[in-house]
Amino acid sequence: MAPLAALLLAAAPVEPPSIQKQLAAAAALVDANKSDEALVILDAMRAASELPVERGQIEGLRSFALARQNKVREARQAIEASVANTPAPTMLLLRQLFLLRAFDGDPKGAGDTLLLIAATDSKGLSLLPTEVVTEVLRAAQDASKAGGDRGFELDYALVAANWSPPDTTIADLDWLRLRLATALAARDRLEDARPIVASILSPVVLVRLGIDRRFQKLWPEIEARLGPGADTADAAYVAAAKARFDAAPNSLIARLGYAEALNIASREPEAMAVADVATTPEALAALTDREIWLVNLHAELLGDAGQVDKALARLAALNATPIAGRPGLTGTIISETLLAQSLGRPKLALELADAATSKIPAASDFGRLYLAQARTCALADLDRKADAVTAAADILAKPDGNGEATLAALICLGRMDDAAAAIIKRLEDPADRTAMLFNLQPFLITDRPNPRDTRYRAGMRALKARGDVKAAYQKVGRDLPAAVAPPR
Repeated sequence: MAPLAALLLAAAPVEPPSIQKQLAAAAALVDANKSDEALVILDAMRAASELPVERGQIEGLRSFALARQNKVREARQAIEASVANTPAPTMLLLRQLFLLRAFDGDPKGAGDTLLLIAATDSKGLSLLPTEVVTEVLRAAQDASKAGGDRGFELDYALVAANWSPPDTTIADLDWLRLRLATALAARDRLEDARPIVASILSPVVLVRLGIDRRFQKLWPEIEARLGPGADTADAAYVAAAKARFDAAPNSLIARLGYAEALNIASREPEAMAVADVATTPEALAALTDREIWLVNLHAELLGDAGQVDKALARLAALNATPIAGRPGLTGTIISETLLAQSLGRPKLALELADAATSKIPAASDFGRLYLAQARTCALADLDRKADAVTAAADILAKPDGNGEATLAALICLGRMDDAAAAIIKRLEDPADRTAMLFNLQPFLITDRPNPRDTRYRAGMRALKARGDVKAAYQKVGRDLPAAVAPPR
């Protein structure tokens, strides 16, 4: 029996042999990439069938055949009919339903399927492509901004189901927990958030909770978990990330998670060694959409270590590889431009920004505003003030389009009153507050031995010292106590 037939029929109820034989024959044709022939059989069977269970099996197989032909809408309709006519849909059918709803541009429908899987077969969540799940979660968060609880419902379901697919890092999962804990706190359910906070390992996430007044009742236990200089949290995080890496030493995602943990723990040389892989054009081209971020991290570490040429060359090599099937390269192309500007290479940053505009014309507005930031700051670095203002036009026209890019550009332009207003607005926004509080922490805005982001850090220190910014800051947050603050 063909593989697809085996999966679809293994749990099927006993039916007349002729029906099972026809389904097996059709499934064999689908497996042989003969979907047209399979559909001839299946369409005839569907026309003759009157039993719901039979129709469920037929429609399920039709969906796979139609999907092979890239007929997403028809395949979706077939799988929805299959699930509706199947008393206990298998994970194979539910996975197909989730994917086709997502690919058909229906994140709400895909979210409904996620909730169903979480409630009926939570282990099956890890069988779903992480990138698609992440996109559905992002769409739910965007929808929730206009009102509603869909984002909260999905986050809650995934955390409750202990969603932890192999191609995620501890940090990925902790960001999800942070979002859920923040949503619970906003609903006056801090006690419900407590066990979620207790499960968080990332020191960066713990720090964000430890500076946000919405979590003030939990500050003592958060500080205890951080320990002196955040060393206790660092050690626990590194140990957990290393355990995941040791269990899957060939996984570049596990390697990424381990390198991230070492970097957070201020063990940068070790992090650089772990991230120093995929060094040939062939290896870079073979990286998946998620694995490319290991190279991006390596470049950032090299830049922080003062190895500017190596850092930029690392990203240049990655970004010279094919983008097809790897939309994340849009992010690393933008990252290369920002890195060049932040490391004091303004002329190169301008060249890269121009190249990026033509290379990734489909970049989102959010990404394009980062490129506008890079141009603005690079031109300001070159003392081309009028040109810098012109470059910032899109940012100034859409100040809420990308808060990070807006603030950085305003600092580069020297428009400190506007920058202060932008900070205050973000502090007042419950969804953006934690990130803004974090970016104003002393250990992030003090000068460092390397020259990276010198203008930005100085600007942030000046802004934080202003009375209006200080009042808004202290109303909703605080500086993390020096005793438990990380060194950087």
